[in-house]
Amino acid sequence: MNYLRWLLLVGWLLLPGCRYTFLPLDPGRATLPDRTSLSGTLETTERGAVARLTVRRIAEPGYLELRWYKGDQLFQERSIWVEQPGTFEARFERLDDGYYRLMVLVQNSPVLQLEVGTPLLPPPPALPPDS
Repeated sequence: MNYLRWLLLVGWLLLPGCRYTFLPLDPGRATLPDRTSLSGTLETTERGAVARLTVRRIAEPGYLELRWYKGDQLFQERSIWVEQPGTFEARFERLDDGYYRLMVLVQNSPVLQLEVGTPLLPPPPALPPDS
């Protein structure tokens, strides 16, 4: 009888440590925030480039900020007001056939980068003389 009381006491003390794991496993469906979705192309012309941007989804009306870089220097800036999905076009100047890139920003966050030309990369390191 003493053994049964001891077993009930241990069971009663350990009972609060038991948790049902199958009740809270379905927290419900999370809602994702609305985000801007866009794609684009960058085509070269004789003395410039034409950017064609297709906005598929936009969270709220706002500006697409277009920053045109020559190498790593900001060369030109444009803004396009977007209220709904659609196709938009912007033209930029080119001084030479060097490396240019277009950064598309929405609310100061980069969304898309398009490039024209070949970037200037440093030369590869020299091999050790023992190779």
